[in-house]
Amino acid sequence: MSESSRLIAKLRDALTDDLRRPPWRGSPNPVAGHCYVASEALFHLLGGREAGITIYFIHHENQPHWFLRDGSAVVLDPTADQFATPVPYEQGRRTGFLTREPSRRARVLMSRLV
Repeated sequence: MSESSRLIAKLRDALTDDLRRPPWRGSPNPVAGHCYVASEALFHLLGGREAGITIYFIHHENQPHWFLRDGSAVVLDPTADQFATPVPYEQGRRTGFLTREPSRRARVLMSRLV
């Protein structure tokens, strides 16, 4: 198992409803609404831009969705299984997160891995 796969598994185990924003708060789907915070935490844990990680955004199934690609263009998507259909990653656009440093929610999530 790769480092990114291990981190994704740990991040998924640490996701809780308090890290979601409305309208996803209270969703029975355990990963729905966590794509931003999980991708942001993963980005920082893997070393960010210096490690060749790029940030992507797409609308899928009428929802905003965030994911990453590593230096080899491999998709890193901790919450892909929240959707009923496969995410069309090739349609995603490169972007950045809303903050340069980890957000409060990302810091909380990252602290749960220690």
